[in-house]
Amino acid sequence: MNVVRVKDIFVKELSVEFRQKYALAGIFLFAATIVFVIYKSFNNINPREWVIMLWVITLFAALNAIVKSFLQEKRETYLYYYTLFDPLDLIIAKLVYNFVFLTSLFTVITMIMSFFSGFPVKDFNLFATGAFLGILGISIVFTFVSIIASIGSGQSTLMSILALPLVLPILLLLLKISTVSVRLLVDTTVGNDVLLLLGVDCILLGAVLILFPVLWRS
Repeated sequence: MNVVRVKDIFVKELSVEFRQKYALAGIFLFAATIVFVIYKSFNNINPREWVIMLWVITLFAALNAIVKSFLQEKRETYLYYYTLFDPLDLIIAKLVYNFVFLTSLFTVITMIMSFFSGFPVKDFNLFATGAFLGILGISIVFTFVSIIASIGSGQSTLMSILALPLVLPILLLLLKISTVSVRLLVDTTVGNDVLLLLGVDCILLGAVLILFPVLWRS
């Protein structure tokens, strides 16, 4: 892995994103609108509903945000990248960018929800650790599915069909960890769930790093 090339690809992704400000603003506006609509529908959101809504909104906002990761550029562009970069440099830069972007999106969603309905988290360290690992896992899954969808013909449909089932185990672990962090559930083995989530992330990351060079050549 070449760190300089990873940084260059990351900066390129960032510059492309800021050139498409309407798309970037649209993603954040989508998240803010959904939070506001939910708040007006419930008026009073209890901690359990807060946890569920937080991750469901984050999940679908992330799907809209990362779906274009490998779909926004033509095949010819990636053929050109093939002559410039090692495939590992490209996929690591994409993963880092998507993780940073999704972390920013999650932070905004959390702040908006906290503004409207309070911040019910009691164990912030547990919540932050779970969120970090969960966002990492979601970023890996959606990035990898975006690669597969870019190869297929029914790109958007294929993205939704593949992404949601793959991310379900991560979402279930996240809901449990977040529920414990707001003290709705007492579970002394929650540390095992955190380790399990870390293990899932490592397996997914390893699979992506191994399979991406093969998929890219196709």
